Amino acid sequence: MSAIWISLASFLAIFCSALAGVAVAQRLPQPHLSSETRTAVSVSMAVVGTMAALVLSLMITSASNSFKVRSDAIDSLAINIVKLDRALLRYGTGTGSIRSALKAYADAKVAELSIPGRSAHDDIEMLRELEGIEDQISSIAPATERERLIASQAMSILQAISDARWLLVEKTGIAIPASFLVLLIFWLALLFASFGLFAPKNATVIIVLLLCALAISGGVFMILELGSPTSGLIRVSIEPLRAAAAEVGAGH
Repeated sequence: MSAIWISLASFLAIFCSALAGVAVAQRLPQPHLSSETRTAVSVSMAVVGTMAALVLSLMITSASNSFKVRSDAIDSLAINIVKLDRALLRYGTGTGSIRSALKAYADAKVAELSIPGRSAHDDIEMLRELEGIEDQISSIAPATERERLIASQAMSILQAISDARWLLVEKTGIAIPASFLVLLIFWLALLFASFGLFAPKNATVIIVLLLCALAISGGVFMILELGSPTSGLIRVSIEPLRAAAAEVGAGH
């Protein structure tokens, strides 16, 4: 289920629970709405609210970290592609075919990351292209100390490109178990039901409950979007990689 539908379901569950609390309060005997009852319910719901707040903060942190790791991997990939191209250019003759392969790899990587939900077959093809570049660099026969140093630097940079590539493959997002998400929404719905139970029955209260339910469901939407940086409305920018591919092409 997409993040939009899950966040919409959470909004309906939370806001409808608040309305249910308002409706139930109108049918309860007055002793059930006494100050002692309000205190007992408030203390109990404080525990639930604390648990829900802790879980939400942990989920936001985890999703944000996943998004940042992928963003950093794209930045690292872009930087090292340019560095490798410059190293091959400094090496001189015999690296033209390698630089052409690097340009093709950069363009293919941009095209690959531009499409949500890339397939495992695409990953294998990109890995083969990267391994082909490594084989070509390994076959270079440096004749001078300068060329040996540049060839060694090129291999180190290529290793960094490979590391960034594997991060992009592995860090496609975080998996949030459905049962865990359902439990969290249940906690929030229970909390809002207690709000509605003792809240004054007027339009201002209903509007505030509505806006709070929207805010929380928006937070759930943000968590799901940040946790899936390869698809959805919030995606990691590939502009650094696109700029690197253009720079390699210009240098070529």
